[in-house]
Amino acid sequence: MRADKDDTIECRDSGFSLIEVLIAIVLLGLGVSAMLTTLVVTIDASATERDHANAHAWLQTASDVLYGLERKDCGLLPPAIADEVAVRTFYEAEIKDIATNPEEWPDTHIEVVAPVLFWDGDVYQSNCYDDRNINLQLITIRVRNMSNDIIETVQVVKG
Repeated sequence: MRADKDDTIECRDSGFSLIEVLIAIVLLGLGVSAMLTTLVVTIDASATERDHANAHAWLQTASDVLYGLERKDCGLLPPAIADEVAVRTFYEAEIKDIATNPEEWPDTHIEVVAPVLFWDGDVYQSNCYDDRNINLQLITIRVRNMSNDIIETVQVVKG
């Protein structure tokens, strides 16, 4: 009896070759490394956004505290640099004392930026004009995060 071609059974190894296994491992490795890279970028972006939110909230609290404080006069004597320093030092001490800073952010990371400027009727200048009964002050508050790569400021007009 003759066996037809259709009746012939071929015995072949139905497994994967070494090349196919290596290609599969490389593709899986690329997928995992891409996922890990995406995860690291997401974590970094989240930390940066958290620092921006903390800085903004701290600035908001500090500006609210500054609005609530009584205006610090710089004196009725002729304008001097010491007057501006005294006003700035007073506001900065009060902000650090009253404003609540975010967790793990020391109060050294908030400051009143020099100089505090005084309105002369036309523009803000560093000379005090309390003797003219023009009592507007432009105060700049700055916040820095722990690594100093996020710096945010706000300006407050106090009168």
